[in-house]
Amino acid sequence: MKVYTETEYDRLYAESLEYEQLESNLRGFDEVTTAKSQWGEKKYYYAELSSGIELDIVDEQILLDRNRKIAHAKDPILIAKFYLSGYHGVICPGIDGIAPEYAETRGHNYLFCLPDIEEIEQTRAGDRLKLLRMEIDLAYIRNFATELNTVPQQLQALIENENPQRFHFNVGGITSQMQAIVQQISYHPYQGAIARMYLEAKVLELLSLQLAQLTESERDAVESTLKPKSIDRIYQARDILATQLENPPSISELTQQVGLCDRTLRRGFRELFGTTVIGYLTSLRMKQAEKLLRERKLSICEVANLVGYSNLSHFSAAFKRQFGITPSQCMTGKILNK
Repeated sequence: MKVYTETEYDRLYAESLEYEQLESNLRGFDEVTTAKSQWGEKKYYYAELSSGIELDIVDEQILLDRNRKIAHAKDPILIAKFYLSGYHGVICPGIDGIAPEYAETRGHNYLFCLPDIEEIEQTRAGDRLKLLRMEIDLAYIRNFATELNTVPQQLQALIENENPQRFHFNVGGITSQMQAIVQQISYHPYQGAIARMYLEAKVLELLSLQLAQLTESERDAVESTLKPKSIDRIYQARDILATQLENPPSISELTQQVGLCDRTLRRGFRELFGTTVIGYLTSLRMKQAEKLLRERKLSICEVANLVGYSNLSHFSAAFKRQFGITPSQCMTGKILNK
């Protein structure tokens, strides 16, 4: 199997390019590209919306099989994909709970966060690939997450943790309502400011439907009562977290230490403690931080480091979500909004 690097792919694309037409500010999209090369004949739409969400629509007739190496950005970004037709094979080892080879296929929608990795993306000659893709900055999601228990579990870890664990989730089938919105985004008749407003509204509507579907699938996955042996191991996991606030184990490491599968550990924390593993860890960290801040022997930066935060702004945001006041207000003696 020949695997092309991004540089090799781009060079062969340029060398075999038969035509390429670029249009700007068309129906609210920043760029619309129509092109044909040895790889395929495509139309590509791109818009960066005021919310910070980046929107891509790909409609491509694949002419040659290709195996292309893709590098993901280092910073965590939430990505949503909706496949109306076509197929992407993915070779991407090292994701907990995901096979090293998997496929994204027609009629399904996906949500994932895979920072700082390389993968091989595969497409097949003869396929018509049509998909909508969104990149969502985590800061944007955090703006809406005032009540974590209303957010899908997969996103809670992203909101609470500055270095979230990677995941790739097949949310489910594309519903008729989702499909209608994708069509409206692709073929709406508006121009200029109205078009931008329309795209913004429809993208948020589509994302909200996906998150609602994810929440429903998580609810359906909850099983019956935990076994006593599993409960003991979940409490053991809790104790491990409590003693390693500065450098806690990852969820995969924690499952290995206590002898539970990932799903049972996550479900157990929710059933026994009413929160996620990351949520419980964050709560412990914030309680310890509050105690240290009240003592006023250390700076806010030193306290943040002691409870496992290298980024001061992330620490301050997590502290305020927990207690309703900032770390500096805590140091001055302000009462917590517990």
